[in-house]
Amino acid sequence: MLLSQGGAFENCACRTGSEMSENPDVSGFVLAGGHSRRMGHDKAYLEVNGEPLLLRAVNLLKAYARSVTVLGPRDRYESFGVPVLPDQWPGQGPLGALVTGLENSANDWNVFLACDLPLLNKRFVELLLQAIPSDKLDAVVPRTGRGWHPLSAAYSRTCVAPMRSAMEKKDLAVINVLPHLRMDVITSERLTKAGLAEEVLENVNSPADWQRVLRRMRLRV
Repeated sequence: MLLSQGGAFENCACRTGSEMSENPDVSGFVLAGGHSRRMGHDKAYLEVNGEPLLLRAVNLLKAYARSVTVLGPRDRYESFGVPVLPDQWPGQGPLGALVTGLENSANDWNVFLACDLPLLNKRFVELLLQAIPSDKLDAVVPRTGRGWHPLSAAYSRTCVAPMRSAMEKKDLAVINVLPHLRMDVITSERLTKAGLAEEVLENVNSPADWQRVLRRMRLRV
């Protein structure tokens, strides 16, 4: 679906996986600037099969993006050996981090992944990429029964103006910017068609969340 400026939905013809051989040039960004208060320690360092979540997200993007950058404090993440870009809009939450990435990107299209999504996989990233590039879109954002997932999405640099406008108004919720973007919405039905469950977008905020995800992973083995 395409969400127009006025909020009306239109049909969107998207590429299939077989057409991915001509991938668009994109930059990748991993969002890692949160405080992890509910978890009690930095979620980026949680490990799946010995791999920290931050590096897992970085490696997912490396398969598709021309460059991958971590958005967060250098003193916390430079030891991972990945380029780190500090938030240039401190105090503005994830919205400021998105603008920081977009304003420093060398490419028109950019994939952003939060670092606390342990169930994400390459097929999901491919699903985002299938909708771009397009001069008729500003963003590709998933929406499931749990709501919008704007921190596992693709954004064009055309999003900078409406995002900065929202920050100037102190309206920092990313989902409040979405109605002002031309969007291709990744629905639950499209996830299912791609062989993905909604849980692929499940993030971890607390120790209980983390234990639940670990149990789910063990059941899959």
